[in-house]
Amino acid sequence: MHLRLLPFALAALTASGAAAQPPPSPVGPVSPTTGLVLRDEVVRALISESSGDRAYDDVQRLALLARDNQGGYAEAAEWLKGAAEAAGLQDVRLEPMKDGPQWRASRGELWVSTPHRHKVTSYADQPMSLAGGSGSFEGTGLELVDVGTGMADADYTGKDVKGKVLLTRGPPGFAIRKGVSERGAVGVISSYSTPPWNFQHRLDGDFPDQIGWARVPPGLLAPGGRTPFAFMVSDRQGRELRAQLQAGPVTVDVSVATETREGHYSIVRGVIPGTRAGEEVVLTAHLDHYKPGANDNASGSATVLEMVRTYTTLIRRGVLPPPVRTVRVLWLPEFEGTREWFDHHANDPVRRVANFNFDMLGANLTRVHSRFMVTATPDWNASFVNTVSESTVAFMNRFNGVVYPSRKDFRIGSVTGSRDPLDAHMERYSRGSDHQLFNDHGIPGVAYGTWPDDAYHTSGDRLENVDPTQLHRAAFAGLAGVTVAAWAEGAGALELARLVAVHGVKRVAEDEFNARRDLTAVPATQLPGTYRLARAAMRAAHQREREALLSCVPLGAPAASVKALAKTLDDAEEQSLDRLEADAKARGVSLKEPAPTEAERRARSYVPRRVKGQELASFDDVAGKASPEDKPRLAAVQAAMDAATTALRERGESELRFFQLPDAVASYANGKRSVADIRDAAYAEYGHAFPVEALMDLFGLLERGGVMTRAR
Repeated sequence: MHLRLLPFALAALTASGAAAQPPPSPVGPVSPTTGLVLRDEVVRALISESSGDRAYDDVQRLALLARDNQGGYAEAAEWLKGAAEAAGLQDVRLEPMKDGPQWRASRGELWVSTPHRHKVTSYADQPMSLAGGSGSFEGTGLELVDVGTGMADADYTGKDVKGKVLLTRGPPGFAIRKGVSERGAVGVISSYSTPPWNFQHRLDGDFPDQIGWARVPPGLLAPGGRTPFAFMVSDRQGRELRAQLQAGPVTVDVSVATETREGHYSIVRGVIPGTRAGEEVVLTAHLDHYKPGANDNASGSATVLEMVRTYTTLIRRGVLPPPVRTVRVLWLPEFEGTREWFDHHANDPVRRVANFNFDMLGANLTRVHSRFMVTATPDWNASFVNTVSESTVAFMNRFNGVVYPSRKDFRIGSVTGSRDPLDAHMERYSRGSDHQLFNDHGIPGVAYGTWPDDAYHTSGDRLENVDPTQLHRAAFAGLAGVTVAAWAEGAGALELARLVAVHGVKRVAEDEFNARRDLTAVPATQLPGTYRLARAAMRAAHQREREALLSCVPLGAPAASVKALAKTLDDAEEQSLDRLEADAKARGVSLKEPAPTEAERRARSYVPRRVKGQELASFDDVAGKASPEDKPRLAAVQAAMDAATTALRERGESELRFFQLPDAVASYANGKRSVADIRDAAYAEYGHAFPVEALMDLFGLLERGGVMTRAR
């Protein structure tokens, strides 16, 4: 070797040796720049390697398939399996779910035959135009009858509907029950498109050419009766048909060919193996939905696939080491697929530390009047994942809140996407996607999504409403959270605990602000009861933060250090309670509560516990099967929940916040909390005082329905 080349050779050997060293953990001290416990260079790598443009292409592929039937879903699952393998996911499999009746349509056409023959809609042109579960039917010259919303008996008064087709602007299920099952109509045409939990954001008629997504509910049919058909048309088409009816009789021709055969859906699953055995972080996205279903939920499925690509690429390049915990990825049918997965895997010898759920992620926020949000775990299932998500949201807003951010290295955008500024939000717990099942199983689950969406559950959920930039931002948000959950250990887990403690101060301060505001605003006559609930809320807030801190210990944070951080909450709690007392006494009203009522005494001794395997059972299911003697209790529960919904809505809360509110309250039942404890905990989470008598009725009905039992 030439001596002049020796220094260069030594430098090359040194560089080669350095490259052979495993990359450091991506988790480190809190960055003064980003506020994250990810090293800045890792943040840049996650941003630059992930792509909203690639994810957009995958949304496009999935949106071509009608994934609300077994055939279209199976095609999507096979494609996704191959794409996941190509992306580097390991042990990718299609895990079959149990066999059951699977519906599919081969033809569905609706024509007006008189006064002028023309085609209204067809399954071939728009699969959503034929409601899933519709039965076969052939008929010509069928009289069309307008029944308004079809929801009340008065809609049918004086109308002979037997053997005729019903035109309704309400949900088709009502017309099927009242008009078909009870009065002999042969089928339904509905222009309904806006679910009740979306009324804050759009009303029927706001988007006159959207077609709503619907199914024919089998439970509404008379035993042994023929399955009716239901066509879904746009608001504009519905108004056109009504205008024709005002001018004279209208008849329609119907041709529907469907079949039901045994089959199954499959769960697409795979892993990025971790170095520590028996620990997992679970990523979920539901693959099923109507065609096109671009945002709901081709976007979530494509985003998770892009996250897999990003991780495997960075690991292969040596930017990231393999994760400490296995990252398990599940693409599955919403709710039912998750429940069946738990049926098979709940008892696996694995500790699942967190779930990250991705549902409706890609909406162009400006075009569909939406915003990007992350939904926290319920207070009773507190975890570090909330701080991880909250810090990520804050970072993204800081560096993406303007069209031309000064720091380009932290800008998250796509080549073909918008330049819209970001205004992301961390929201308190709400149900409505697969994360709720993970929480109900005790696994902390956060949900990433965009809400509201002007095209939600309609034919308007198309590719043109999806933004590659928003897909990129969603992918990064997921990557940032999952990276901490899957890679944190030892010193990194302790740094995470410190971040949890800092964010906990902010969360508790907000809870105290709300409690003290309520004490200031409540009428004097209600002060004693509100004061007791406010104190319970502050205790619950501090306990939530203790539990969030302690969730860092199983990650490898030193227990003594974490407990020392948690100990500081004790003094903080006492100081908060002292301030509440001072505020309340300043009102000059006695704080002595009246003696507990009989219902309150019973509530303290009633400790409900959910029956294993009933995590997906809903109060609506129980209510639909309630016996006549239970009707008064059912009415009392519904009245209390309606009052709570009204109060929360008047306060400006999102409709999702109180979606399935009875089930959200019932999720507090763990065999340790009494109904009185649950009343206090629900107040802490929702800021609404649920009547204890109604909660007793709620848990009593759930117990009679087989969903709950009593711990003692």
